[in-house]
Amino acid sequence: VTCCREAQAKTHSDLCAAITSLPAKMSLQQHAVFMNLPATGHMNPTLPLVARLKSQGCKVSYFVDESMQSAVEAAGATWLPYRYPDPDSDSTGVFMHLPESGVKKYVPEGTAEQEYTEMPFSGFLYSAEQLLPALLEDLKAMEPPPSVIVYDPFLAHAQVAAHVLRVPAVATMTMPGPGVLPLCDVMKEAWDSKEWIAGPAQEILKTYGFDVMKTGSLMEFYSNTLNLVTTIDDLFAPPRPGRQSQRFGNTPFQCVGVLKDAKVKRLNNANVKPESKNSPEDELPMQEIDTALSSGRRLLYISMGTVATGPDMWAKPFGPIAAENGLADCTGKQLIQHVFRCCFEAVGYNDDFLVVLSVGGQSDVLEGLPPIPGNFIVRSAVPQLDVLQRCSAFLTHGGANSMHESLSFGVPMAVVPVFGDQPANADSIARCGAGLGFKQPLSSVTSDTLRSAFFQLTAKGNSFLAAAEIMSKKMLDAGGAEAATKAILDLGNAGATACKGNMGGA
Repeated sequence: VTCCREAQAKTHSDLCAAITSLPAKMSLQQHAVFMNLPATGHMNPTLPLVARLKSQGCKVSYFVDESMQSAVEAAGATWLPYRYPDPDSDSTGVFMHLPESGVKKYVPEGTAEQEYTEMPFSGFLYSAEQLLPALLEDLKAMEPPPSVIVYDPFLAHAQVAAHVLRVPAVATMTMPGPGVLPLCDVMKEAWDSKEWIAGPAQEILKTYGFDVMKTGSLMEFYSNTLNLVTTIDDLFAPPRPGRQSQRFGNTPFQCVGVLKDAKVKRLNNANVKPESKNSPEDELPMQEIDTALSSGRRLLYISMGTVATGPDMWAKPFGPIAAENGLADCTGKQLIQHVFRCCFEAVGYNDDFLVVLSVGGQSDVLEGLPPIPGNFIVRSAVPQLDVLQRCSAFLTHGGANSMHESLSFGVPMAVVPVFGDQPANADSIARCGAGLGFKQPLSSVTSDTLRSAFFQLTAKGNSFLAAAEIMSKKMLDAGGAEAATKAILDLGNAGATACKGNMGGA
């Protein structure tokens, strides 16, 4: 696995040896086609790429659920829906859960319902099988034709489309590397062998000659051409020993740092629908915040992300994906309310601090909690980049985007992880000295521990701030959206000539 600046250069040299001989100006307009799932953390890093590609004369199309249409169009892309053969299906995105038609086709009789209803992303492979015919029809009709496909590695169908079209496929990995996923090999192999995963994969192989499971796995469909990782070398998590190393040991990863652009409209929280968003008069009072900061008060920002506060996790236990963090039997509501209650008790009514609290879209999020302290500003969603550039410390769930964006502004963190890559991210922040980790949050998070953390992270001249500022410089040096855009255009330019043997991960 390569993820350093020298190795990045070597990777591009090996993949596209002829690229340096190409003319600086494209003879034909490039056309980058994005494919994604409608989740805040997966969408936001791609929007600056869309805007930069457009500014350099590249046409951009974007396949994603209709709920993301305004966001991708604001960035400059042409939005397109996924289409399905079932005339009764009104879905325009990928199936997060296995739909009834998939259950009928692939789930053996007598299978316990929770086997597929509680399995994460159980509908992704069936979705790929169903949407590929119309997707390929749409792609082949495009003018100019696609020159590169940019996709989220949770999705299996993008590499198949790239294989059929003979164009490069570039994955945008919004976690710090494959090694952050804590799923054990036995569980992962059991998921991959389920009929509703293996069955669609076999149908795809039979139809298109591309085996998505040969070097892929559920949630891990990395590109054999290039994977742009939104982290830096210091935080990169390479494939773990065992199954990951065997499958992804030679997979090319390029660390490009945080992908953000203050000029590009982004999602504050994809789960907060337009009708439930803050009205204009409820937008953050930035002038009031700036006045408070100029008087010497310190701004704390608290956000537990968009997944634990979202509809899928709010009322049901997190399950096996959070077992290592002591949260298997805990619901999103229970965890979030525990953290918010401790925050109220830790710094409520302390006028040294002004606190911005982003609570998500659940109507009962504050139900049963003490009254909101007078020094708290509570909103369902906030413009995170605007807040981060003003704050002294950030309590976060440790999602990759939140972590990297905080570091890019040199803001130290208290990381309260839930599942997925978040516990590993908490460890990374503690290891680099830019904050404190609170794994096993039901026991580690108390009003006393948070109070201590906030005072440590905001103390004058503290070591956490110094470490965060060092990481901020490294984020800048990684190249960000500019480096990622160049990599995409280079491969798009070289795809038909220099990279023929590597296209689509075939």
